[in-house]
Amino acid sequence: MKALVGLAVALALNAVALAGATTASDAEQKVYVLSQDDGVLSVIDTGTDEIVGKIKIPGKPASFTISPAFGEAFATLPESGEIAVVDLRQQKLTRRLKIGGQPFGIASAGGRLFVGDWSANSVSVVDPQSGDIIRKLSAGRSPAHLVVTRDGSRLYVADREADSVAVIDTRRFEVLKEIPVGRAPFALALSLDEKQLVVANVQAATLSIVDTSKLQIVSSPATRAMPYGVAITHNDAEILVSNQQGGSISVFDAQTHAPRAEIKVGRYPEGLVALKNGSKAYVANWFSASVSVLDLKTNTEIKRIICPEGPRMVLAGATEH
Repeated sequence: MKALVGLAVALALNAVALAGATTASDAEQKVYVLSQDDGVLSVIDTGTDEIVGKIKIPGKPASFTISPAFGEAFATLPESGEIAVVDLRQQKLTRRLKIGGQPFGIASAGGRLFVGDWSANSVSVVDPQSGDIIRKLSAGRSPAHLVVTRDGSRLYVADREADSVAVIDTRRFEVLKEIPVGRAPFALALSLDEKQLVVANVQAATLSIVDTSKLQIVSSPATRAMPYGVAITHNDAEILVSNQQGGSISVFDAQTHAPRAEIKVGRYPEGLVALKNGSKAYVANWFSASVSVLDLKTNTEIKRIICPEGPRMVLAGATEH
């Protein structure tokens, strides 16, 4: 289990699903940072770029997802086989769902949770209220990051030890295809139009750009060493990649896939997310216990926010009223 917990959690859930699932204004969007070592979910006000809340989560949470409709965050706890449920409005832990196994990557859509089981090589469809497992689906070895389309009909799973991405039809509960990618795929990002899936291959130091209509790789640009997080910016303009070994963020053109810029951040950057209004991005610096705030117009770090130890994953979202 130490090996599992030690894996970098660069699950930067793309802003697409969050932006599409809520009608809240940009001003209401918050950034949530999951610190694995201290077991804390921090809340950042994106207007002031200050931490305005800290929610204690038991154990060593690996990843989380946000359901704007429910106003809740769901964090996986691999060591206890549970999902911790956080009320984002009241900023408190409300319950724990026992689902068994080693839950790791997680995504939500259509009133359901999709949870990867790292050791069982499977994905469970889970009722977010009761914790009941509705269905179990086969996946490749060590399912890491999961992303789901806005309508919840298709799920993409990065199978880290299989060097592939599973494409799952969630209505028919079947795997449509296993797409071979680079070595050790981890983080995924889906474009706003859902026509492009970006895969960060950690050990290959490449991206795999997948055409989601053909389910084929159309481009494989090189990155810096150990790309652990990926996000797509406003209007599908740019791809952001966190380079863990180099302590930087690479910026690529999302259409041509050519490199544009590189931004220095803290030590061992992992999860990152771009605000839906295109102004800023936030990066979890695992070894620096901080979050870098990036100005996406100038491609510079404008602030570094100190946070609880072990920040590894960042999401942006707003709850519905």
